[in-house]
Amino acid sequence: MDSMKKKILIGVVFVAAVFLLTSILSFGNKKSGSPASQVKKPDTKIAAKKAADEKKKIEEYQQKYSLKETAPTFNDFMIQAKSGIVVDAETGEVLYEKEVHQALSPASITKIMTGTIALENIDVNKKLKVSKHACEMEAFNMSTREGELLKTEDLLHGLMMISANDAAEILAEGIDDNRQTFIDKMAEKIRLLELKETTFKNPSGLDEPGHVSSSYDIAKMTYYALKAHPEILKYMGDKQEHSIAKTDENEAHYWPGHVSLTMRTYPEMIGAKTGFTDEARNTFIGVAQKQGKKFIFVFMGSDRGNEDARALLNFGLTHIK
Repeated sequence: MDSMKKKILIGVVFVAAVFLLTSILSFGNKKSGSPASQVKKPDTKIAAKKAADEKKKIEEYQQKYSLKETAPTFNDFMIQAKSGIVVDAETGEVLYEKEVHQALSPASITKIMTGTIALENIDVNKKLKVSKHACEMEAFNMSTREGELLKTEDLLHGLMMISANDAAEILAEGIDDNRQTFIDKMAEKIRLLELKETTFKNPSGLDEPGHVSSSYDIAKMTYYALKAHPEILKYMGDKQEHSIAKTDENEAHYWPGHVSLTMRTYPEMIGAKTGFTDEARNTFIGVAQKQGKKFIFVFMGSDRGNEDARALLNFGLTHIK
């Protein structure tokens, strides 16, 4: 009997101890918060300030970089491309438009944004390391090799002159060694410029689901680039051969000149960016000048790129004031 009482007493003590321990733990959780409750909540004040700052910046961009949608209709002038536009590069006035708000695959004219973001965030004298991912990009490319160190300025020449996809990826990895940081900055610029038909998924323009833009948006980002970073014409307007000498840090690289036939043919052309994929067909950005007056022309979705480029160039030369 004594043995039975002893067992019962031990059991009671054990239950009491478990109850006490549970109570203590429960009290501790209520006091300090459970792991879920300890997750830091977003600071609403910081978020509100960030939103207000971006709204203010968007308004500033509207004042400086909006296009003037006053395009007259020219029923006797059409291009084969699905979409096209001509814009006065000084005033932002739209001189000609065709289906300008149609969202299409932009191909390599995406690189006008890539070049702009690079100029805004990377010193042109900085040397960037070539990753395995970048050097494996399909043509057009600079034939870079993994581990090379190349100057940003040379990469910008390759990006704009020969539409080098490896150059685009090397530049995209040049901010904090993080490609996504670059893509995020592209998205931020799209928001600030209010490019409503544009979503960029990569810096090269290779076809990817959801990677789209419109002639209007491309013209607007080009207008911004020329206003905010006129030095971009140094790269998209270079008609001469370009070479990179071999060093201990890199191989030699060379290309004979600008890839654009329109750029090489017409003296009025001061800048160009070509694009082509099977999905996008021919796309194009041209910057030309007549008696000191610059204009921008863009087309997308063309099966006769050279003819459409010539038609828009001649239209701009005729109608620029």
